[in-house]
Amino acid sequence: MIENKFYVINEDGIRVDARILSKFRLSNGNNYITYTYDEYNNDGMIKIYETGITNDNGILSYKEISTDQEWNDIKTVLKTLAKSEEEAFPAVLKADLKIVGEEVDIKNPKKLLVSKKFADVLASKYSEDTTDTSVGTAPVIETPVIEAPASPVVEAEPELEKTIKIPTFEELQARNKSIQAAMNTVKEEVPEPVQPKMPVYESRVKKVDYEEKFKKDVEPVLLDVYAQQQKHIEELEEELSKTKFDLFEKQKEALSLSNEKAQIERKTKALEQELDGVQKKMSGILDVLQEK
Repeated sequence: MIENKFYVINEDGIRVDARILSKFRLSNGNNYITYTYDEYNNDGMIKIYETGITNDNGILSYKEISTDQEWNDIKTVLKTLAKSEEEAFPAVLKADLKIVGEEVDIKNPKKLLVSKKFADVLASKYSEDTTDTSVGTAPVIETPVIEAPASPVVEAEPELEKTIKIPTFEELQARNKSIQAAMNTVKEEVPEPVQPKMPVYESRVKKVDYEEKFKKDVEPVLLDVYAQQQKHIEELEEELSKTKFDLFEKQKEALSLSNEKAQIERKTKALEQELDGVQKKMSGILDVLQEK
C-alpha cells in the first residue's frame, strides 16, 4: 500500500495514484507539493514532480510554477528538507493544506530526477500534522538558502529515441588502428615485474595475448558488419539499376508513341489534302453539268 497517497487528474483527464513527498509554503505566500509515481531510471534515480497548490473553499487545484526565481526557491527548499533525516521540518515552511486522500487536477508540473535517499528523506518529514492551523496568517519569511546535499538533483529531460549507428569500414579501420596503438603503448609502459618474496608458480599465472584475443573476438564482428554493409550497398545498386532500366523503357515507349503520333498527323494531313483535291474536282464536274 502506498503511504501518503493522493490522486492526480493528469493532462489526459486520467486519474493516477501518486505519493506525496512534501508540502511547504514559500515567502511569496504560495503553497507547493512534491509528489512521485515511483518512476525509476536505469541508474536508480527516481522522478519527482512539483506544483503549486491552492485551496478554494475546500477544493484543491494546481498553480503553475511560472518564474525561474520561484523554481529556484523551490529547489532550495527541497535541498533544505532532504539535507538531514535528524533535522525537524522548519516551522516557517509549514503549509496549511491536507493532501492525503484528496483528488487534484494538475497540469504542467515541474520535474526533477533525484536519488532514492533524497526522496525518502523528504517523505520521512511529511505529515498532515505539519499543517499551520492559522490559515492566511502565516508569516512571510525569506526562504533560507543553504548548501546543497550530497545527493544530486538533476533536471528531468524527455527520453530520447535510441538509435544504433553502424560504423563505416573506414571508421572500423581507424578504430582498429587506435586500439592497436593503445595496446602498443600499454606494452611499452609496463614496468619491470617486481620479484616476489614468495615463489610464483607459472601454472598459476594466466597470460592473455590481447592481440590474438582481438583477432579472435573483435575482428569477426567487424568483418561481419562490413559484409552486411557491402551486401546492403549491392542491393541498393541493384535496385538503382532496375529503376534506371524501367525509366529507359518508359522513355523509349514515350518516344515511340510520339513518333506514331507524328506519322498519324502526317497521314491525316495528306488525306485532308487529297480530300480537298477530290472535292475541287467534283465541284468542277458539277459546274460543267450545270452549264449544259
